[in-house]
Amino acid sequence: MFPLGSQPLDHNALRQHVDTALAPLLAATPARVSLSLRDLDGGIVLARHADRLQPSASIIKVPILLALLDAAAAGRYSLEQPLALPASGDRAGGTGILAHLPSVATLSLAELARLMIVLSDNVATNALIELLGFDAVNQWSLRAGLTASRLQRRMMDAAAREAGRDNFTSAGDATAAFCWMLRDGALPAPLRAFALDVLADQRERAHFGAALPAPARLASKAGQLPGLRHDAGILTVDNRSVVLAVLADGFTDWQTAQTLQGGEGAALLGQIARVVALGLKAQALAH
Repeated sequence: MFPLGSQPLDHNALRQHVDTALAPLLAATPARVSLSLRDLDGGIVLARHADRLQPSASIIKVPILLALLDAAAAGRYSLEQPLALPASGDRAGGTGILAHLPSVATLSLAELARLMIVLSDNVATNALIELLGFDAVNQWSLRAGLTASRLQRRMMDAAAREAGRDNFTSAGDATAAFCWMLRDGALPAPLRAFALDVLADQRERAHFGAALPAPARLASKAGQLPGLRHDAGILTVDNRSVVLAVLADGFTDWQTAQTLQGGEGAALLGQIARVVALGLKAQALAH
């Protein structure tokens, strides 16, 4: 089970540590960097351009996951119920594995949710979007306080993007989604544990997870497009936890600008997460 820290944060000390360490990193990058750092109750520790609207890439899959679990908590779905997948010729490409497994015709909602987060599977994501509907996900976002987030297209729908129908969010919304999940009464304990479990099992570790000090623990969801690198999640170090989101675009190095993996963008997000983790570790040592 993913550990949530119970020790209180020194907000001022953490803010000063992160501000000081971030200054040279942000000065050295051409990217636009949005950051939101909160405690587990949603209190803002640090915000930098946190309301800036940006294409969400795959971190939009967190609201889809939480909208599904909210609906399951209300009895509209069961995570054990099966859902048929489209024929292989109608499956989205990109990240994930189901596009390459045409013999897999049906999976449970729990299995689809796990694949959507752990492997960022686009076939699983589109199946859940089809089940829930765009309106239901967007209405959940509004109820949860995600004022900038909007799901407007399925994964890998290039025609929709060209027509201006993209998926959007902000760093502030990304942390708000996680804080909603942790709020007392938002989800029954088993569904919250399921969400934390799949987020902690995300296999994309080239962003926040790349340079964390031991014994840091991370439950997050990354997203990447050419020129864009995002990550958002919960970071726990020595019984202290924070919710962190970094959304960054405008990178000019070839690997970040032209590909979906690595580059200076992923490295920057790893450095920022390490800065925050070391700030949490310093608080533990001070007490």
